Amino acid sequence: MTIIKTEDLNLLGKGGQKLVYDHPKDDDKVIKIIMSKHATVTGGRATQNHIRSNRHQGVYRPFRREMIQYLQLCKTHYQENRYTFPIETVYGFMGTDQGLALVTEKIVSPLGVPLAVGSMGTNGMIKEKKVRDALDRFFDDCCDLHIVFGEVNIGGIMYTETRQGRPEFVLVDGIGEKLIIPFRAMSKTVNTRNIRKVEQKIKGLVGY
Repeated sequence: MTIIKTEDLNLLGKGGQKLVYDHPKDDDKVIKIIMSKHATVTGGRATQNHIRSNRHQGVYRPFRREMIQYLQLCKTHYQENRYTFPIETVYGFMGTDQGLALVTEKIVSPLGVPLAVGSMGTNGMIKEKKVRDALDRFFDDCCDLHIVFGEVNIGGIMYTETRQGRPEFVLVDGIGEKLIIPFRAMSKTVNTRNIRKVEQKIKGLVGY
């Protein structure tokens, strides 16, 4: 595996745990890297006790959750040959000088730059009917498709109009089951209830 030097990449942004860079060769993709400050020297989670820190993929657990969610959606829609959902498409991994990177779809606004629903609340775009309709459809689709939310916030839901030729929101962070006992993954009813709670919170924060 070729090791990519992140100093040669364009940093698009960062969240609480991840750095997001443009893909070195593909303008339609990004790579996500867990910040080194969150990892121990053995790849565990630096903020957790020894037992929890080193269980099941350690610092890479967020990647695992997202991969499992995407694979589950593809499995459910196997007969339709469907691979596009209201979450970013996952393409694989690549090695970098800051650790393993998750390669995913790049979601951009009509202006060609990332645009989160939180920013659309600030700049007033959330008042546009096409945007509000797209946000409604996003949450409805997440319920219908049984997409499990981890910790979803206003910075992790991105707006685009080019992905499928229509206004839509796509979840790029906080994807997948975090609970030790996966109640939301096991029960669509429980999961829908959680999505509606998140929907109410996010719409309130952005002034929907």
